[in-house]
Amino acid sequence: MSATVPSINPVVSRPAGALRPVCRVAVLIMLVLVAGEIFLSNRQESQTWDESNHLYAGYEYWKHADFGRNPEHPPLAKLVAASALLPLQLTEPDGPNRYFKSRDDDDGARFLYAANADLLLARARGMMLIFSLGLALAVFAAGREMFGPEAALLAMALFCLEPMLLANGGLITTDMALSCLLFASVYAFYRYIKRPTMPRLLVCSILAGLTLVAKQSGIFVLPILTVVALANEWQTRPHKGPATRTMARLAFALVCIAIVSYGVLWAVYGFRYAARAAGPPLLPSSNAYIAAIPNGVEKAAISFCARHHLLPEAYLYGWSDILQIPGKRISLVLGKLTIGPHWFLFPELILMKSTITLLMLLVLVPFVGLWRRRPEFLFMAIPAAFYLLLAVGSGMNAEARYILPIYPFCIVLAGAAAWERARNSRRWAAGVMALLILGAASSLHAFPNYLAYSNEAFGGPSKSYRLVAGANGDWAQSLKWVKTYLDRSHTSDCWFDYTDPHIDPKYYGIACKPLLNVWVARGYPLQGQVPPNISGTVLLSATELAGRQWGPDTLNPYAQFSRLQPDANLGNVVLVYHGTFAVPLAAAYSHAATADRLAKEMKLAEALAEEREAVKLAPDSAQIQAGLGLMLIQAGQKQEGQQINATALRLARSMHPEFQEQLIRVLENPEVTGRKSD
Repeated sequence: MSATVPSINPVVSRPAGALRPVCRVAVLIMLVLVAGEIFLSNRQESQTWDESNHLYAGYEYWKHADFGRNPEHPPLAKLVAASALLPLQLTEPDGPNRYFKSRDDDDGARFLYAANADLLLARARGMMLIFSLGLALAVFAAGREMFGPEAALLAMALFCLEPMLLANGGLITTDMALSCLLFASVYAFYRYIKRPTMPRLLVCSILAGLTLVAKQSGIFVLPILTVVALANEWQTRPHKGPATRTMARLAFALVCIAIVSYGVLWAVYGFRYAARAAGPPLLPSSNAYIAAIPNGVEKAAISFCARHHLLPEAYLYGWSDILQIPGKRISLVLGKLTIGPHWFLFPELILMKSTITLLMLLVLVPFVGLWRRRPEFLFMAIPAAFYLLLAVGSGMNAEARYILPIYPFCIVLAGAAAWERARNSRRWAAGVMALLILGAASSLHAFPNYLAYSNEAFGGPSKSYRLVAGANGDWAQSLKWVKTYLDRSHTSDCWFDYTDPHIDPKYYGIACKPLLNVWVARGYPLQGQVPPNISGTVLLSATELAGRQWGPDTLNPYAQFSRLQPDANLGNVVLVYHGTFAVPLAAAYSHAATADRLAKEMKLAEALAEEREAVKLAPDSAQIQAGLGLMLIQAGQKQEGQQINATALRLARSMHPEFQEQLIRVLENPEVTGRKSD
């Protein structure tokens, strides 16, 4: 192809020959450093919430092409992780066919813990390093080609120090795979625009296709490339206007990328529409799940694709799942529980969970002339800004991993800005070096639990549990730290509220009595009765302590502990307290869970007794009152049940009603309350 597309001319005058030996050694050392940091961190973590589910799904993809497992996420990362398990003979649990998320979570946990869980996790997490190391190399290569080898080395050093990347770099999730492939796609497109050849276009197209099957949001690689192409053409010819032939060539390239990407997506799904070639149907069915999408336009688009088999069923099922999430989840950000989307949540998380080093170097970017003099700026700045705006406008609840793809673009820009200052001033060079040392110290301080990182402006990692929860900190990865603490302190009289209901802490030798977690209150089996008063050592997962699923204040059985100073902080995600504590609401939920079990066994008299005991313990809880009211109606005592439900409705409306909307909707039903709703 003739090079008629205006090429990008890097400002670096040094020829792009082979790397100097010192540079090659530095790159190799930093790759080893990245791999070592992630490996040493991961080996101290038990599984995070989704990993067993993802891993079992990937194993089933390889063994049976069953894309009905974990269909809410595309398969690429799961296939890569599970490939390490194929030589092993592993048990494949197959629980009763029910709601797909519950079934997949339960089967995934049984799959992992029926074998040597640590061995399986180590193998699979090792495979996920492919994406982390690939991204580190891509960051260096892009930085070198766009801004020079010194800027590239600085960018790679920043990569080694950034806890957000280290935290997610080895986990069996989709976030690092998307970050790697999206960045690689943009960089490959830059290289095509610089010198348009068919091999470069093919590489970009394949990478874009793999981005589609890394995570659902990978679909935005296509509009990102389009916007970057148009912005670059406008920047290249600001006064003459776009050349017709050039625009035609760009359009041809983008169409080729879209077509090849579409083919790659179908290839990864085996060129089969049905999520399952055989076996039980998805529950709910695809049609039913699509029908639950609240937005009419989105529902119509997904339905059209499903009717005409334009995309694989499992891929559309994943979009149906995502489009039902916005506005429903509870987030803890900067210590405040909030429901639904707020535009400022992601910017706040960036400020909190990025190192001060990266933030300060990014501040330099507008002042060093990158945006005025170099079209390369567009290829780094536009994808980051575009993706962040999409995340802010998506309505998703705030978990920092959702914006992980912006980090490599920001790191390349930060490295370029640092070099622009450092190369012209010894004082600035010393300042950049000081910032790198600060970043290294901050990152080392967070080790081994990079997930719980927050920078020094927000109090550091030890304060993170007061500010964020879930995948921003406590993602259920704490079991090994708990076991180490109990062994070293010779503690046997203990209570433990662990946040993941699918994992039994006894697998790691943790013999604490189980405290009730929120998932028991939502139907998961009760492991043991909780008394109104507990004594000894109490260990609480930070997510449970924060009330992310319970709700604030009086809705949370463990709210009192948030006002206490913990006696120990394990990995910055499990808090330890010693003493005697009253936990009447936890005990009440424990009785309510027992009542539910007895009711399923048709022992209504015993179930009612348990519900009445629960109300005695927590008379001001709308949930507990409603449990008794609904049980009375089920037992045929309708009048008393409706009276109690009316009390429950009054309580729900008076205590944080925004966190009890679902209960209020149930109780406002005249069939339940015996009167018209207000």
